[in-house]
Amino acid sequence: MPALLNAVRGNGRRPAVSLLTLAAEIASPGHHERGTKMKLKMTVLAAAIAFSSTAMANENESYIDQEGVGNNVSVTQLTQGWGSNNSNVTQTGMNNDATVLQKGWQGDNESDIVQEGLGNRADALQHGTKNRSSLTQTGGFNASDSQQFGSRNALQVDQEGVKNNATTYQNGWRNFADISQSGSFNDSNVVQLDDKNVALVDQDGTKLSSDITQSGDYNVADVDQSGSFNVSSIDQNGTRNQAGVRQSGLKHTADISQEGKYNTASVDQSNINNDASIVQNGRYNNSEVTQSGYNDLAYSSQTGLGHDSTITQSALPGFFGGLASLASNSATHVQMGVNNIAVTTQVGGGNTAHVYQN
Repeated sequence: MPALLNAVRGNGRRPAVSLLTLAAEIASPGHHERGTKMKLKMTVLAAAIAFSSTAMANENESYIDQEGVGNNVSVTQLTQGWGSNNSNVTQTGMNNDATVLQKGWQGDNESDIVQEGLGNRADALQHGTKNRSSLTQTGGFNASDSQQFGSRNALQVDQEGVKNNATTYQNGWRNFADISQSGSFNDSNVVQLDDKNVALVDQDGTKLSSDITQSGDYNVADVDQSGSFNVSSIDQNGTRNQAGVRQSGLKHTADISQEGKYNTASVDQSNINNDASIVQNGRYNNSEVTQSGYNDLAYSSQTGLGHDSTITQSALPGFFGGLASLASNSATHVQMGVNNIAVTTQVGGGNTAHVYQN
């Protein structure tokens, strides 16, 4: 991982300014003559400009290694200024497909794609300067689509299993995304706008879904999912917000929405069919939801400054406790104003709590 983040290439070769200067001197008023000499001056100037464009041409590098049957690679590298793009693609197996498009004024983008197995697809678009992407797929019919715009963005995608899908979009400066998926039919979507946002996704199971959208600067989102049919959504709009989701078990749903600055939110879900939602709009708010029972519902809304909300929901111990917990607990916290604190703990089933603070 450090190699991916810290890799930096040189600035490449500079334009041939001396030739342009020479052409300007040849065509200067001090050398002014009429007739064929004027035509000669213009010809020399045009040649110098053309040669300078050639001198700005880049040393793009593309390396492709294929072993197997029916694998396909397409690489396009375009740079208008100086600097060089680098692409590495390795394919082993059958019917894998990889497409790389690198372009920008200065270039220096780097893309690495490794595919092992059957029918995997990877698309990497880099438009800007010094962006880094690494896509690794092992198994069958996995798909990865990455797009990077701007400068010094970095992403890493690792997929192992069958029919996993990862989509990543970065537009800004120094954003970082790390997606790891193993199992089958998992889906990850990351959108990062503006600067220095971090998105981390780790999925291990079946039919897991994660959606992260970050707008603003210095936001952090961390998702860890295992089990089956769990769904997570994080939407951050602001500065230095932090959100984390942990899901294990079956059929959980977690939604976190943050607007403002320095807000912190976390959801931890286990067992079966729990639902949690956190909405924060303001600054320095903290909300935590922990659900380890069955069919529990939790909602936390914070508007203003410096609120603290904690909701804990769990099942009763033992067989009969588990049966009793099948009736869902429900907890709602609504906080407005400044520096309110709400703590709700529910054990068992069929409990209801509503807290309103202003």
